[in-house]
Amino acid sequence: MALSRRRRKELKRLKGSAESLWADQQVLIERASDVLKQAKLQAGHLTTEEVIPRVKTAADSVSPAISKNVAAVKAAGDTARDRFTSDVVPAVATTLGSAVAVLQAARDPELAKKRAKKLKKNVSKNIAAFSPKKQKSGPGVGAVVLISLGAVVAVGVAYAVWQTFRADDELWIADEEPDSLDKPNAEG
Repeated sequence: MALSRRRRKELKRLKGSAESLWADQQVLIERASDVLKQAKLQAGHLTTEEVIPRVKTAADSVSPAISKNVAAVKAAGDTARDRFTSDVVPAVATTLGSAVAVLQAARDPELAKKRAKKLKKNVSKNIAAFSPKKQKSGPGVGAVVLISLGAVVAVGVAYAVWQTFRADDELWIADEEPDSLDKPNAEG
């Protein structure tokens, strides 16, 4: 097959571009591999610092219940499952999602920008999930009940004092002469 000189130059340039692209892809895959190793390392740290203590705490809270009765063990198992579901599974899923996003980003630079935004959002959400919760402020139900009970008692005491010290003309009996009551009426 006879190619013109112009076509051979274009093919040579195309081959050089393809080799350059291949080299860039190799560097990008190598970087993605490094990032994946770091993600694995961070997942190990997260497991050591967050997951294992929580599982140990859950296990410690479960062990006394085991000796009491089977129903308590079942409830403790449900608690452990809930903690595992709410604490461990999201952390592992986030780590795996990050690893997959890195691999996809290595293959498609446009997708990398989209994934970076999504990853940033997920990371901030997970950080918020592990941050301490704000304590509820204000009086609780017990305080409201006690305040209401105190108000009712205070109103009752005030009413009793008012009833004791009020001037009621009907409560007093006027002094009458005992003689007028005992004597029969002469006129009648």
